[in-house]
Amino acid sequence: MRNNDDFRRVFRDTKKGIKGYFKAQLVLMTMTFLIFSIGLVIIDVQFPLLIAFIIAILDIVPILGSGIIMIPWVIVSLIAGNSQKALGLAIVYVVCTLIRQFIEPKITGDKIGIRPLYTFIATILGSLIFGPVGIILGPIVAVIIKSIIDINKNNKGIN
Repeated sequence: MRNNDDFRRVFRDTKKGIKGYFKAQLVLMTMTFLIFSIGLVIIDVQFPLLIAFIIAILDIVPILGSGIIMIPWVIVSLIAGNSQKALGLAIVYVVCTLIRQFIEPKITGDKIGIRPLYTFIATILGSLIFGPVGIILGPIVAVIIKSIIDINKNNKGIN
């Protein structure tokens, strides 16, 4: 990077990437809420919208996500002898998790301005290097790297 303008651009791109990341999380939370709302209504759980809302909020927690509620709930339902409810809960959890796994990199990548594959790689590397916080830091570092690469490409084109 050659000057203050380059630094400002990296800062601006990073700020935009962070905002995009949180917008992506909001979209994913909404999707999680909808899937769990529908699933819990079908299973005939009491207070399905409230429970779906709480699960969607907790789904932000890296690694644990919705499993922090769903896995114990399935286990307790099995122990209580309600295998039908446990199966329904497990299906809703698996469906939501699979859908999230497939579309999260695309949604996050679109919102932060990086290709989905790079977003996925950045998330994995971030989590390996920094632990659960790396799930957030990885894509942010990817935005910074992309910004620096773009600046270097632009600067080479000027010379």
